[in-house]
Amino acid sequence: MIRFSTLALSVLSVSAFAAPFTFKGSDTLAGVMTDAIQAAGLQNEAQYVGGGSGKGEEALVAGQQGIAPMSREMKKEAFEKAVAAGIEPVAHAIALDGIGVYVNVSNKVNKLSLAQVKAIFSCEITDWAKLPSSGKTGTIEVFRRDDASGTTDTFKHIVGVKTFGACVKILNETADIASETVNNANAVAYAGLSAGRPGNRAVQLSKDDNSIAYLPTVYNVRNSLYPLARTLFVYEATGSYTLNSVESKLLPQLLDRSFLDPIIQQNEFITLD
Repeated sequence: MIRFSTLALSVLSVSAFAAPFTFKGSDTLAGVMTDAIQAAGLQNEAQYVGGGSGKGEEALVAGQQGIAPMSREMKKEAFEKAVAAGIEPVAHAIALDGIGVYVNVSNKVNKLSLAQVKAIFSCEITDWAKLPSSGKTGTIEVFRRDDASGTTDTFKHIVGVKTFGACVKILNETADIASETVNNANAVAYAGLSAGRPGNRAVQLSKDDNSIAYLPTVYNVRNSLYPLARTLFVYEATGSYTLNSVESKLLPQLLDRSFLDPIIQQNEFITLD
């Protein structure tokens, strides 16, 4: 009969039920990260909790994690704070994405300029009657992602929104944007392309009133024709930070395009080429 000491049993018990290492970061990349962790066989060792690009950025700068998925570039002040602490963030581009301006499929609006988008999200245009191609009248119900979202940062930067208007309501996740635009005929919202559903659609966008409007297709995003396109990143902490055992297993997989590109495509993002 094999006998285990109380100490050995205690060690086995702790090991068996050890909590997985959690990663914060972009909610846009939540599906990619969760699928990558599963495909790498690390589901018992790692868990992706999202929270927004800002949360991943904060955790990396604070030395709490060495991998931060982000749907925007790291902010200059965050980068400088990390370097001052001895941490050197390295950006790895992993995919391309478009930020769609979504409406319900019943809405006939065919295109918007970035100036019109800005006016909608600044609450200067508040009635669908001001956009005749919509075929609608009534209050425009405007929704956005929260301030921790890299999607919000990118949207504000490209569109030129400094402050959202009082009419804009906050939704915390891409899935919430998808649900609202599918179920609310008066809704308009922005989100990454993974928010696309059979009941909503992305509107064609143009840089200005005199420019051609484009849909966020693979070709248009890759060729910088669609005006609300962006690069998605995984940031790696180097310098004084040493990747833990879980991060050391996961990061090479995230940087292996033969491993990650199929996951990128399954989650409706665009590979780099």
